[in-house]
Amino acid sequence: MGAEMAGMRPRIGISVDSAQVLDGQTRGTYRRAVEEAGGEPVLIAATCDIDSVASLVNGCDGLLIPGGKDLAPEEYGARPHPAVRADSPTRDVFELHALRHARCAGIPTLGICRGVQVMNVALGGTLYEDIADQYKPPNGLKIRHDQTPERSRSDATHQVDLTAGSMLSSVLAGVCIATNSMHHQALRRVAFDLMVVGTTRDGIAEAVEARTCDHPFFVGVQWHPEDMVEHDRPSRALFAEFVRCAAARARQRATDAAV
Repeated sequence: MGAEMAGMRPRIGISVDSAQVLDGQTRGTYRRAVEEAGGEPVLIAATCDIDSVASLVNGCDGLLIPGGKDLAPEEYGARPHPAVRADSPTRDVFELHALRHARCAGIPTLGICRGVQVMNVALGGTLYEDIADQYKPPNGLKIRHDQTPERSRSDATHQVDLTAGSMLSSVLAGVCIATNSMHHQALRRVAFDLMVVGTTRDGIAEAVEARTCDHPFFVGVQWHPEDMVEHDRPSRALFAEFVRCAAARARQRATDAAV
């Protein structure tokens, strides 16, 4: 039974810059994907008040860290790079703290594109600041990882091989899926607390999940499933499972509040 059918519409917090909260178009594709899966999307404004991060995240049943510009290289011990397109420092710091809290608190979490990169850095990993400049495929195969503007954001342009037996492969019901691709950065040293469960044919890590089983849903993907949900079953399945886990948290929160 889906979250909505069970009478629950779990609150899914989506991080945004404070100036975007009142914009009705902000994160529209993410919001629609969450709604179609049975969740209630709620925009969370990034704040410099780090002490308030835990309470903001705790007020949600699930946390979604969306795409965007690049995380500042200094957050993972790297030097500035000419290809880096910096996002808001406030958003950087807020999302890093939000992800660490969600991991410790067991809050269902989905990181998408920039989101999986922030997830990795939050837990101690690093990034390639620019794939074209810094990444050398071990097999010599070169795959284009930024398909726009020549291709639509909803087009699948390369394969991602999933680890058999991983939670993600189970959720997506397969070990190979076709995805879109819109990034120039990628995971470099993967955080110990994360396990790579999806790679492209050139060896780039494109999906991770929590290494241990003590978290209901802590998943990051490098592609953009929110742009493919209308025609792609694996994309819908990913959001459905995320919202299902968030609904379970919502029910538990309601039970705890009633005691």
